[in-house]
Amino acid sequence: MRFQPPHCPYPDCPSRTTGTWRCARWGRYRRKCDGRAAQRFRCATCGRTFSAQAFRLDYRLHRPRLHLDLWPLLISKVTHRQAARLLGCRRRAVAHRLELLGEHCRAFHLSRLRRLAESGGSPGPWMFDELETYEHDRRLQPLTVPVLIHARSYFVVGTEVAPLPCRGGLSERDRRRKLERERTLGRRRSGSRAAVERCLGLLEPLVVGRRPLIVSDRKKSYPSALRRVLGRGHQHATTPSTARRDRRNPLFPINHTLAQLRDGVSRLVRRTWAASKRGARLARHLWIWICWRNYVRDVTNEAPGTTPAMLIGAARRPVTREELLGLRVAA
Repeated sequence: MRFQPPHCPYPDCPSRTTGTWRCARWGRYRRKCDGRAAQRFRCATCGRTFSAQAFRLDYRLHRPRLHLDLWPLLISKVTHRQAARLLGCRRRAVAHRLELLGEHCRAFHLSRLRRLAESGGSPGPWMFDELETYEHDRRLQPLTVPVLIHARSYFVVGTEVAPLPCRGGLSERDRRRKLERERTLGRRRSGSRAAVERCLGLLEPLVVGRRPLIVSDRKKSYPSALRRVLGRGHQHATTPSTARRDRRNPLFPINHTLAQLRDGVSRLVRRTWAASKRGARLARHLWIWICWRNYVRDVTNEAPGTTPAMLIGAARRPVTREELLGLRVAA
């Protein structure tokens, strides 16, 4: 299919406000960086020209294939430094592409969720739980990562990252460091409840007109969070977190998903040098993994060619890496 621009890329073009827009093809040019031919267009409203490249994720990047090569490393437990060594670039370039890919994958996933909601959503059941990690310091700067999934397809609906208070039982040295941090940054408070509610907020448009079943462990804050987000029109089943984590455990789908997260994202591996130094970067890294898990990877090795997004109705076929990281998602 020939590419058709959705709008004029210039933000001051009058067509952005009038809503009526036309363009005409205006020749081609060959890119010096990779030799690929790019189509040019001319806006009928403002008269300026632009190319199809303006709508691509690799627009104005000096190494347009770097993010395509970085993508499999970020979902394979490879650290920033090692990725920079393997790709022959600086670590700052890896950090920049992580930010670019994270924001793009989040926008891509949310656009698919909107389409799923418009087509009627899904009946569920749904599961959620929290994974704990840390930023920079395991004792003084713990983080919580709530994750929400569709239990039957293993489709990851969303995630959040939020701070947790400092852990108890600190050594004398850690107590002094804690007091120093509180004098400059203030007391570290829990963001778990707000993060869980934001995560559950992604579920609300998918279950309109239904009475969804939500499965979780018995954390005391979950029932009130569910009522605030979904009202009383839902069912909530709980299982103790101390139950054996095997396939007979009702929470197996979410436990398995969290285990896959720890296995695929270098920042979440326990007792590692690769722990995240900033929670915001961890959040972007998680969106990259979520898009790979939902739209690219098979749901199991026994079901080749079938992704979680296909099972829930968010995609008709597997999405390739080039398709996922090609065009920018329209706002």
